Order: sequence, then structure tokens, then C-alpha cells
Amino acid sequence: MQALTIAVPFVIAAVAYIWLFYTTNEIKGRSLGGWILNVVVLIHELPFMWMGNDDFSRVGILDRVPILLATAVILGTGYLAGRLLMQFFRAESALTVLEQTILAIGVGLNTLSLYILLVGLAGGLRNRLVMLAPIVLVAVAAAFRRRDLWRARPRTPTNGSRPVHAAEQRVAFWISIPFAVTMIAGAILPPWHFDAREYHAEIPKEWYQQGRIAFVPHNVYGNMPLAAELHGITGMNMMRGEAAWWYGTLVGEAVIASYALLTALLIFAFGVRFLSPPAGALAALIYISTPWIAYVSTAGLIDGVSAFYLFASCYVFLIWKQPTGEATANSRSLILIMGFLAGSAVGCKYPAVVFVVAPLGAGVLLLGARRFDLKAAAVFTIAVAVACGPWFVKNAVLADNPTYPLLSDVFGGKTRTPEKNRQWQRAHRVPEKEHGHAFGLSDMRASAEMLLVESDYASPLLVPLMIMSLFARRHRSVLTLLAVMIAFNVVAWWCLTHRVDRFLVPILPLAALLCGAGATWSDEVVWHRCSRVLILVVTAINLVFVISPLCSQDIRFLVSYREIRNDIPHNPAFDINWVHPAHRYLNETVRPPYRAMLVGEAQVFDMEVPILYNTCFDDCVFEKAMKGLSKEQRIAAFRDQHVSHVFIFWQELDRYRRSYDYSDYVTPELIQREFIATGILKEIPMPTPRASSQLFEVDGWRKWAGE
Repeated sequence: MQALTIAVPFVIAAVAYIWLFYTTNEIKGRSLGGWILNVVVLIHELPFMWMGNDDFSRVGILDRVPILLATAVILGTGYLAGRLLMQFFRAESALTVLEQTILAIGVGLNTLSLYILLVGLAGGLRNRLVMLAPIVLVAVAAAFRRRDLWRARPRTPTNGSRPVHAAEQRVAFWISIPFAVTMIAGAILPPWHFDAREYHAEIPKEWYQQGRIAFVPHNVYGNMPLAAELHGITGMNMMRGEAAWWYGTLVGEAVIASYALLTALLIFAFGVRFLSPPAGALAALIYISTPWIAYVSTAGLIDGVSAFYLFASCYVFLIWKQPTGEATANSRSLILIMGFLAGSAVGCKYPAVVFVVAPLGAGVLLLGARRFDLKAAAVFTIAVAVACGPWFVKNAVLADNPTYPLLSDVFGGKTRTPEKNRQWQRAHRVPEKEHGHAFGLSDMRASAEMLLVESDYASPLLVPLMIMSLFARRHRSVLTLLAVMIAFNVVAWWCLTHRVDRFLVPILPLAALLCGAGATWSDEVVWHRCSRVLILVVTAINLVFVISPLCSQDIRFLVSYREIRNDIPHNPAFDINWVHPAHRYLNETVRPPYRAMLVGEAQVFDMEVPILYNTCFDDCVFEKAMKGLSKEQRIAAFRDQHVSHVFIFWQELDRYRRSYDYSDYVTPELIQREFIATGILKEIPMPTPRASSQLFEVDGWRKWAGE
């Protein structure tokens, strides 16, 4: 009767909220519900979109096999390395088989990343023998320890407070498969997101091409921790030919996307241990079906990696807190694993120091067997330092600032100036509205509206089911800790960051678990049916969303790589190109030792020729080379730097200046007056408006080679 009393108003409120979500949320000026309805009506056209058009000759997916095999080798090596380390530190006895497997992969992948970092600093990124040595060494070590690695482990506790609904778990598993396949299929396509094409994929490419990890003066993001991205360099060494960097990047993106699948499995394991198998299965389904996860996984962004390490370290923390004999006996070992996982999150992104390390460190210090456990806190700190410390040391040596480009007012740093520091801080500070402050009630309302109904890739299941977790009477201590961690992250996000909703993706595993608890708070039939129908309906809508262009990603899932490399990727829903036509022209025209200079363009991953470029937070390469020079000096500067072509992206320059206070030196008037009229640059016609971008060649560059 209680379930009926709660279920009816819940269903009414949930349906109203979901309707509001789909009708209020707008993408490109149109309601999300309108977009989804349009895709459903035209769903028969999706296969043609997956082929790029209706030309079946473009289809070819067997070329994905080497990418997937290389990804499997890296994940398998990570698993074996992690298992060996966890076994060495005796951290396995408190873990079940599934927990061991997933946590070992997380530990092992960051260990391999640290190895790549050290090899890269030594200049060995193109030495295949050195780069691929861990694969052989780990396999040999695992062979010697095979009996220990494969010995029987305790079965996953099923938390006898609730019957196991095996059929429901199987249904959740099968429904999850299309989401998992979409993520991997999208991840092994070329990078399309701005951030990925600017640095997540671009910087490993540059390091591989130069053979070493070094300071990057023209791309400030390339000097921040990039632990998750380094696996692409291993992939590059596993590939052959001039395009090894391109195919290796796809391997790295597949590894990054795999973290979403690992997180879903770990969510299920968490539910089985702490809640119930149905709660874990539904939570895993809700997580993997949330469009945000498909978006970051197919885009090559590492928010899903951060989500894994945040959740995994919280998971081990809760196991450590359990008053069981195994957890107590392995207290120090669990703290080591917890700290290493938390430090791995920092190796991916600096903010994890605040969002992951700080709260868990406080928990270890204050919530252990005794208050102010300094020894436990010291073990945790050491493990964190081992996992991410090399990145800070690398920056201290190469950039003169261990936290580069952060804290430049304190540590300084190469290429950093007071003006650049102010520019960075203005761009990344808490946003101020018209009223001149950022912490008023109107700001709270705006942030709440964004998170509740306006976030493009959220799932409307999250809010209603998280609210329903308040009715769950069992496992209150675990649910309370999850809620506290979520609340801490949201408050820190609101107070310390520039409030981009994507930066809350790392707490989605915790939110999904609250949803799982909310969906299973009662075993009564009426609640069971109402909640499951709601989950199935929204999950079906989310599936339509992620397999179509609405999720913004490249969906040429069936197009062969040969065709893809000659394509200009296009999103038919939003009528945008991800690669500028000028890039293709330059790739076909520029020949080493000559190179192109790009102004206002930092999405350069697909450039296959030498280039000079910079991000909006670095010195303008054109201004640095040309400002204050005479005509003859400018021609000499182009010649000395072997620049044969100049591409200026006016549209991006305007955005840089509006959003980031970028240099105003390069203007259409300047280019016309001092470079075109004087005969230094000669415009090349392009199929894009001149007000958006212009492409030039340096007059006379073809004669330089013969002089």
C-alpha cells in the first residue's frame, strides 16, 4: 500500500518533469523533444548516415580489427600489470573477482601511462622495443605467477536483504550492449571535438612525431597532466607506416572509451556488494545510457576516465571502512590502492586534487578506526604522489612550474606573463553576470536550471530516481556517503570552477547508484512496474539520441578508414563541418620542409603537414613573427621559417577575442594593407565566406627551393 501511495504521485511528477526536460531543453534553437521526434520519424535514414551517404562502396569495417586488437592488448596488459601490483601489496583478499578485475585494469593502465611518461622524457617514444617492452615483460611475469593470478577468489556478496532478480539483470545487460557498441564504434573514428583535436589527441601526436615528451610553448594544454591520453602513443608504436600516429590515436581513444564500460561493470559490482544485484544492474544501465557518457567517450574527452578513478577510489574507501575481517587485515593495502586510484585521477586532470584527493584524504584521516590516523593518511598521500607525482616533477623541470599553467603567480613558468596569467584566470574563473558577482540567488537558479533541465546530454532519469533514493531504508550509511560526495563535488564545482556542466560527469557513477537504490527501494509489484517502465522508455529515447547526430558525434560507423581520411566529417543534423576545407587543401599542397602557419586555428589534429599554430592562451605565431617588420624582413621571416601558406580563421579569432581577451593584432585591414597590397601574401579561393576564413600562399615560396 505504501508503494502505491508513493508510486502514483511519483509517476505523475516524473512524467511532468520528463516532459519539461524534453520540451525546455534546446539544441541549436530547437527543443530536444522535437529533435528526437524528427529522428524517430526518419530513423530509416540512420543506416545511410552511418555510411556517410547512400554509397555502399564506402562501407568497410574490417579495418577496425587492428585497432580493436591493439586496444585489447593494452587493456589486457593493464589488467595483468594491475593484478601483479595488487597481489604484491596484498590488496586482493578483500576483493571479489569482478572487483579485482576492474580495479586491476585501472591501476595497471595508469602504471603503463607512467612508464610512457618516463620513456618519453628520456626521448624514447619512437623506440618500439622500449615502448612495447611492458607488454612482453608483464606477460612473462604473469606466466610465472599464473597460479596465484587465477586461483579462486571469494564470490561476490549478494547482500541477502533482497532476492536476486537474475532475469532483470540479464535484461539490463542486453539493453546496455547497444550503448557500449556505439561508444566503441564512435571512439575509433577520428577526433571531432574541439578539445580533442586541439590537445587530447594533438599533443600525443606531436610528442610521438618528435620522439619525446617536452615542453610545448605553443599549446598551454600540452603541459598539463595527460595520463589517459598517453596510451595513444603505445598504439602509434603498434601501428606501421606514415599514418601510424593517426591509427594509434584511434587506439588511444578506444582505451579512453573503455573506461565507461569498466565503470558500468564496477557500478554493478558496487550494487551487488553494498545494495543489491538489481540496484547495481539498473544503476549500471542508467549510467551507460546517459548521453553524457556516449558524448565524452566518442569525443575522445577524458571526463569518463576521471569518473572511473573518482568512483573506483570511493569504492575502495567504502570497502576499507567496512568492519570486516578481510578489510581490517588489509587496511594499509586498501589505502595504497585507494590512494593510487585517486592519484590517477589527478594524473588525468589537476582539479581531481580538490574533487577526489581532498575529500578522500579527509575521510582516511577522520573516518578510520581511530580519529586523526596520521599513518593511514601518510600511506594515502604517498600512494597519491606515486600515481601523479611524476607529472608535477616533469612540469617543475620543463616548465619551471610544477602546476603549470596554474598558480603562475606563485611559481611563474615558461612563457607565462602577468597578462597571460590574468587572461587564463579570467577565462577559468567563476562566471560573473550583469550584476557583477557570481554567488547570488539568481546564479544559483541559473545553475540549477542548467543541471535540471538545460544540460544537453543529461538523462531525465537522474533527478527523479535520485529523489526516490530518499525512501530507501536499507543501506542508509552507504547512500549517505554517496550523497555527501556528490554534494561536495557540486558545491566545489559551483564555487571554484567556471560551471561547465560537463565537468560534473565524474560524479555520474555515484548519481547512478542513488538512482539504482531509488528504483529498487520497494519490492512491491506496483512500484516495480512503474519504475521499470519509466526506465525503459527514457533509455529507449536515450538510445535514439546517441546513435544519431543529435549527440553531436561523428556517426560514420560503417565507413572505411580509407574513405574517412579523405572526407570532411559533417554533422547532418546541425549542418556543421568538423574539419575546415583549408586543412584538406594544405595537406595536399604543402610539402616538407615547408609548412603552414595557422592563425586563430588550434583544431589541428588532422593536419598531416608541418605547421605553426598556437592556442588562444599562447603567443600568436603570426604576431610574433611579423609585428614591426618591413616588407623585406617579413618575406625573409617566412622564408627562414619555411612558411609557404597562411590560414587565418577569422571566425575563431573573433571568438577568441570575445571570450578570452586574445591579441587584436591580426585583423582583415592589417592583412589587406600590409600583406596583400604589398604582395607578400596571395589569396587562394576557398568554398567558405571570406569573412569566416581566408587562405593565402606566400608569394614566391615555390622559388625558394631552387635558390
